[in-house]
Amino acid sequence: MWVSFVLVVIGLTLGIVFNNMGVISDALHTLADIGASLLIIIAVLVSSPKADKNHNYGHEKRQPIIVIFFSLLLMGLSVWLLYEGITGLISPVEVSGELVLEFWLLIGIVSLSMVSKEAMFWYQIYYAKKYKSDLLKANAWHSRTDSLSSIAVLIGIITGFFIGNNIVESIAVIIVAALIAYIAVKILIKSLSELTDKAVDDETVQEIKKHIEGVHTVVRIDELKTRMFGSAVYVDVEIAVENSLTVVEAHDIAEEVHDTLEALDELGIKHVTVHVNPANISKTS
Repeated sequence: MWVSFVLVVIGLTLGIVFNNMGVISDALHTLADIGASLLIIIAVLVSSPKADKNHNYGHEKRQPIIVIFFSLLLMGLSVWLLYEGITGLISPVEVSGELVLEFWLLIGIVSLSMVSKEAMFWYQIYYAKKYKSDLLKANAWHSRTDSLSSIAVLIGIITGFFIGNNIVESIAVIIVAALIAYIAVKILIKSLSELTDKAVDDETVQEIKKHIEGVHTVVRIDELKTRMFGSAVYVDVEIAVENSLTVVEAHDIAEEVHDTLEALDELGIKHVTVHVNPANISKTS
C-alpha cells in the first residue's frame, strides 16, 4: 500500500503537470491497488474468526465472496481501459517529438511503476502459494495488470515521440484490457466454484487416496468425497478394516487417517470425517 501511495502521488503530479492522460490513468490504476489492499485486510479480518454457535464450519466462505467482488472490480477496470483505448484510436492525441525534461520524467515514473508492480506480483504470488490464499493471489494478479498497463503507457510515450501521436499506446491499452478481463473471469469462476462446494481436482483426490492407503491397517477405501469450503478443503471418507478388530482398534485407525490427512498443509485440508466399515461387508449391502 505504501509503495502504491508513493507511485500515485508522483504519477498524478507529473501526469497533471504535463497533461499526459496515459500517466494519469496509470496512477489511477495504481490507486485502485490501495483500495484492493484495504479490501484484502477487511477480508482477512472477517473470515479469520473460528467456528462459533451460528457458524459451525467457520467463516472461510466470506473470502470467495469478497474475491468475487474483487473480480468484478477488475472487469470494471478492463471496461474502462477498453473505452480509453478505443477513444484513443478514434481521436489520437498529438505528442511532442522533442527529448525534453518532460519526456524523461514521464519515462522514469512509468518505468518505476512497471518494475515496482512486477516485483509486487512475485512477492504476493509467493505468499499466496505459501498460505494457499486465493484472495492474495487475486491481488497479485491485480498488480500484474498494473505492470502490463504501465508497459502499455511506456510504449505509448516512446512510440509517440517517433510518430507524433498516441495510437500505439491506445492499441496496447486495448490488449491490456483484454488480458485483465481474462484474468478476472478466471478468478470469478474459481471463487464461484468454492461457494458451490465443488470437489477438489483429480490430482488432489489421488494424493488424498495415497495417504489413506498408506495407513497399513486400512483394507480399502469404500467412498471418498471432497468439497471446497471457501479456501479450505473438507474430506468425507469411508474406509474398510478387518472385522476382528475391536471398536477401540477401529477408532484408532480412523483417528490415524484423520490426523494424517489434516497434517497435509500443502493440500489445505481443514477437516476430515472418517466412517469405518467391516471389510467383509460391501458398502451397498
